[in-house]
Amino acid sequence: MRIAVYCSARPGIAKEYIEDARNFGTWIGRNGHTLVYGGLRYSMMGVVAQAAADAGAKVIGLVPQSRLDNQHPANTVSIHVETLHERKQMMEENADIFVALEGGIGTLDEVFSALASTNFFKQPKPIHLLDRDGLYAPLRQLIENMKERNLAMPPATDCLHFHPDLPSLTAAISDPSLTDTPLPDTP
Repeated sequence: MRIAVYCSARPGIAKEYIEDARNFGTWIGRNGHTLVYGGLRYSMMGVVAQAAADAGAKVIGLVPQSRLDNQHPANTVSIHVETLHERKQMMEENADIFVALEGGIGTLDEVFSALASTNFFKQPKPIHLLDRDGLYAPLRQLIENMKERNLAMPPATDCLHFHPDLPSLTAAISDPSLTDTPLPDTP
C-alpha cells in the first residue's frame, strides 16, 4: 500500500511527536508499505522517511524545486515539482491512503486538499488523523457541525478517521473495518 504521510516540518516540536513519526515510519517499512511524503529532511518529515527507509520501505519524496538542497537522502525516488499545488496533487495521485500525524497549517492544507480532490473526482480514499491528546478534536467538531447543517456529507465525511494513538491508527490501516468503530469524544 502507498501511504501518504502529512506531518510537521517545524523544528523544536515535542519529542513524542518525533517518536510518533519514527514509530510510524518503522511500521510502514516493516509491513511492506511505501511511504509517499513531502521529500524533505526537516523535523518529523525527515524522521518518518529515515525510519521507513531503515525498515525497508520504498520512499517516494515529492521535492519542491526550490528546496532541492534539502531533499532527504533516504528517498528511493525523488519527484521534483515546481509548486506546492503540484506537490499535493502528485502525493494524492501516488497514494492509496493518507495519514496526518501531528502538524500545523500545512498539514491541514494537505488533508483538506486530499479530501476535496478525492471527493470531487469520486474516488474517496481513507484519511487517518493521529489525534494525540485531542490535537484534531476541533477539526472533528467542525466536520460534525458542517454535517449537521448539511454543508458536508458522505462520502467525503466518511473518509476522515480520527485515532487517539498510533496503535489504533495502525490497527485501522491494517483492518479497515476498524475505522467504523466510534471513538470516545475528546474534551
